[in-house]
Amino acid sequence: MTLTYKWITALMIAGVLLAGCGDETKNESANSTSDSEPADTMKQDTHTASDVSKETADAEKSSLIEGENTQTGKVPIEEAENVPAEEKKAILTVLDKQVKSFNNKDADAYMSTISKTPESFDYTEEKQYVQKVFDTFDASMTPLNPMIIKYDDETKTANVFMNMESTSKDLSTGKEVSQTTRQIMVFKKEDAGWKQISLFGME
Repeated sequence: MTLTYKWITALMIAGVLLAGCGDETKNESANSTSDSEPADTMKQDTHTASDVSKETADAEKSSLIEGENTQTGKVPIEEAENVPAEEKKAILTVLDKQVKSFNNKDADAYMSTISKTPESFDYTEEKQYVQKVFDTFDASMTPLNPMIIKYDDETKTANVFMNMESTSKDLSTGKEVSQTTRQIMVFKKEDAGWKQISLFGME
């Protein structure tokens, strides 16, 4: 299994960029993919952040998917049993708001679901990038069966697993790509409520 560290819009548009653009565009950080990476690797692959160390990557990978055995394959994805009902509702409500605002190309509403102190990118640069995506692509996403697979009451963090169906069309070329990506979104409870702090794409 390859686990790559990406932000949501990079995952959304990667297929279109790879299918419709030249080698120069492929080399841009926003459309980096893990198709050519060896198994059992993890890298930070955002358009705004620098690479994380191998130790950090390994620690994050271990904490996200406990019990993963790369020798024998994936472990079953199971819902966490310790999530309070009110917190589960609040987390999934934020996820739903994020998806709807992305599909409606509402950058302000979309960014309101994201922490202003994220772990892997710059908030201001991310907002600018999201708006650029909205101006360049006609994109939509649909999370299938989102499930909280890890909840930590002490750190107030939650990992939400889903299969994300996405369709993106380059407005300048008309090229369109649909894909489904296994994702883990990490949310943290802040004073203003639950906010997304990072995202991991699994392939």
